[in-house]
Amino acid sequence: MKPVRIVLDTNVYVAAALNPQSIIYKIVADSAAQNLANYFTSPQILLELQDKLENKFRFPREHVVRWISRLERAVTVIRPQQTIDLIKRDPDDNKILECALEAQADLIISADKDLLALKEFEGAKIIHPGSVKYLFPRLKI
Repeated sequence: MKPVRIVLDTNVYVAAALNPQSIIYKIVADSAAQNLANYFTSPQILLELQDKLENKFRFPREHVVRWISRLERAVTVIRPQQTIDLIKRDPDDNKILECALEAQADLIISADKDLLALKEFEGAKIIHPGSVKYLFPRLKI
């Protein structure tokens, strides 16, 4: 079985950074380690992540840089070639869709209401992080 191609929304990365013992953190790490999933992100998502961790959650800059550096080694960073203007209420959400399109993702994981309302985008299902545990039932969590 080939690995599932997944794009995580910034809010999922933030949740993992805030709680490395969380189920989502363990599922992402274990599914990648067991080659059940390949994760993709973009420079735009990483910049938003850095901004949220430093400015909203007041993480020290050196901690954020180290965390993002580890993240960049664990995921595939791609540069989306297309601009999408689908979500009008919060245009920043479009960067997740752009990444998913470029990655030919099977799945987008997000807690964002605008993204979840789409349910699917260009063949990628959009699910809430709480549903992720059902994707990989073989993982011991």
